[in-house]
Parts: sequence; C-alpha cells; structure tokens
Amino acid sequence: MKTLNIGIIGLGEIGQGHVDALLQVERANIVAVSDVNETVLDQTAKRLGAAGYKNYEELLAHPGLEAVVVALPDNMHRDACEKAAAAGKHILVEKPIAMNVEDSEAIINAAKAAGVKLMVGFTVRFFPQYAHARQLVQKGELGDIVSIFARRVNVITQPDRIKGRTGVMFFLGVHDFDAMRWVIGSEPVSVYCEAANSVESKYPIENETFSIVRFANGAVGCAHIGWYLPTQHPAGFDFKLDVTGNKGTLNLDMMRQGLEVYTIEGAKYPYMAAPLVAEDRAFVDCVLDDKPSPVSGEDGLVAVRMVNAALESIKTGKVVKL
Repeated sequence: MKTLNIGIIGLGEIGQGHVDALLQVERANIVAVSDVNETVLDQTAKRLGAAGYKNYEELLAHPGLEAVVVALPDNMHRDACEKAAAAGKHILVEKPIAMNVEDSEAIINAAKAAGVKLMVGFTVRFFPQYAHARQLVQKGELGDIVSIFARRVNVITQPDRIKGRTGVMFFLGVHDFDAMRWVIGSEPVSVYCEAANSVESKYPIENETFSIVRFANGAVGCAHIGWYLPTQHPAGFDFKLDVTGNKGTLNLDMMRQGLEVYTIEGAKYPYMAAPLVAEDRAFVDCVLDDKPSPVSGEDGLVAVRMVNAALESIKTGKVVKL
C-alpha cells in the first residue's frame, strides 16, 4: 500500500491533534516534526519514531518527505507555505489560510506555481452533521434557502490560552463563515458586524460578535461568534446551525450529539465526532490519488475576505461589500 510521507510544522494543540489524527490514517506516515519548543519537539519525535527539527526549513529537506501540515500561528502561515511549495511539498494549512488577502493569495500562487496540492483545514466541513446539512440543502429538501444561522461560542479562557494573538473572528468565526457559504452553496456579497463592548477586554481584540451576511442567492445569514462560556460549562463549547427554506427547516446542535452523561460530578456532553481524522484522510487521499483539493486555497481566501469585512464593519459601523 502506497503511503504519504508527512511532516508536521508546529506542535501546539492543533499540531498535536494532527499527530493523533494522522496516526489513524492508514496511508499516512509521519516522518518528521518541527517546533521551536525543544522539549515538546523531542517528546513528540520520540513518541512517533520520527525525525525532529527545530527549524522547519530543515524539516523541508528531510529525505523522502512529500507533504506537510502547517499548524503554526496564523501570522506565520505564509512563509512556511511558500517555502514548502518551493520545496515541492503538498500542503495542508490550518485555518485561516492567512490573516489578510495578500498573504492568502501569495500562498495560493506559490502552490499553483509549484504544482503542489493545497488544502485549507476547515474541520467543520468534515463533521458528518454539517456534511449531512449540506447534502439536504443541495438536494433541495428544504426548498429555496431563506436564511442560515450559525452559533459558535467557546469558553472564556481561550483568549488567555492563545495570549490574545487573535480575536474570536479569526479563531472561531472563520469556521462558520466558510460553513454557511459551503452549506447553502452561494457566495457572500456583504457583511455587517457588531461587537459587544460592555465588558472591558484584556486584549485589543473582539470577543462577542453578531454578523449579518448577505448571499448572492438572496439568502441572509447570521453568525453569533464568541467565547464567554464559563469554564464549568459541561461541554466547553456550544455550536449550532439552523437553516430555513421555503419547504423546510434544519436544526443542528453539536453540543447534544446524542449522548449526555449525568453523574455526581455533574453533566457531561462527550465529544463524539472525529472530523480531524476525516480531514487528514481527505488530504492524504487527494495527494495519493491525485484528486482535487477538498477545501481549496480559494475557499480559504473567501473566508479571510469575510472575516476582514466583519472586522472593518465593527470599526466603521457600516455594511462592507465583498
């Protein structure tokens, strides 16, 4: 069986997630890892029996390496992706593809020039619940789409965990901007966003937002994105999607996935899906079987445009055209 030799650049929380996911993908072979934290690097390399590199440029020269997962902080994606493309490596880059249009387009152009696959890690597309929602909409079972509502809220400690390096829109909102566009199959044409300012922020970032998105097919979307859930919240997240058509409605609730546990220690909502495994498997398959990228660089670019439009709208108080 042909396998794909993969290197992982960045071994933080999401990088470690890709490590665990790729270990479950039969045709994936992690041969090298990279991180500036030498303790984490050594521990991960030893666990995998893989080569460890503190400098990802050295990782790109690893013998037999064919592809990389770029799981660095958002503002470091461009350099790593451009160098990976120049080295002829296929690329799975974590969302967002970048934090501005210029860097996003540079990554896309680098991959095209090098003739390598480029996939953006929009994990939400690989939840079976969201995939089923898209299938129902595409089959016309809800009729013509009137509106779509997305909710993605996380625990209040997230800004401290990531040290305020990005706001809630790039951290969480980019997922639902992409998901809304993907589920209803229509391009966004404008964004209007409001951010709450009733509570002083520790960091100069947005924390609680509501965005109105107008789509080309006439449908309107609303996205509630925030991270004010208390730390004792039983699930630690609250993700929802509601789609309304003129022939039916759809309600998706990721917190209640069909299993709720109640003990003397409190309530729990176990996380039942394995979307990162499905995402990484799709990347491996698209490279080995020479298929189109399941989530293109252009998909990532549209989501970046939407987030930047929302941030501009927060500042100006105006609707921003796309």
